[in-house]
Amino acid sequence: MGLDEELALQLQQGDEAALETLVRRYHGPIHAYVVRMGGEYHAASDITQEVFIKLCRNIRHYRAGLPFRPWLYTIASNTYKDYLRKAYVKKDVLGAETGEVAAITETPETAFLEAAERRMVLEALQRLGEIYREVLILRYYQDLKLEEIALAVQIPVGTVKSRLSGALRQLKQLLAEGESIHVNSVHR
Repeated sequence: MGLDEELALQLQQGDEAALETLVRRYHGPIHAYVVRMGGEYHAASDITQEVFIKLCRNIRHYRAGLPFRPWLYTIASNTYKDYLRKAYVKKDVLGAETGEVAAITETPETAFLEAAERRMVLEALQRLGEIYREVLILRYYQDLKLEEIALAVQIPVGTVKSRLSGALRQLKQLLAEGESIHVNSVHR
């Protein structure tokens, strides 16, 4: 049993220090996940707060022996989807990246190019279907294993692999289209 699982069991027993540790460990990653899924920065903060409220309300349903991280991301995924349903929000473009330390670049030109590339990827991510975007973000931005994604999204591992493959194929196509649009606009 890992540290997160032990903390979850301690939280079930009412240990507030366990809650503080879990919030400290997962607040940034959950917030970044919600932002990347398409949540505006301030709405993502509200959704993240709601995730931890739901964690407290539902910790009694956590079963010992199950991995904690996918269980928490299931709560985050469902909370985000609830938010979309309640607010009738249509996602357009991701906001600025949060919770990440910008890499030190050697020149202003490379910094500009890296920022432009990051924007292009985030915009392409927003154009993916939600089922593809979700598995891609959980795998590559949140670093969940395929089995953890399957638990979090409540689908078979084979479906995760299929969606991930489709997401990468679509993302590659969208990035190629975006680059061609970018190159054409620069040459005008």
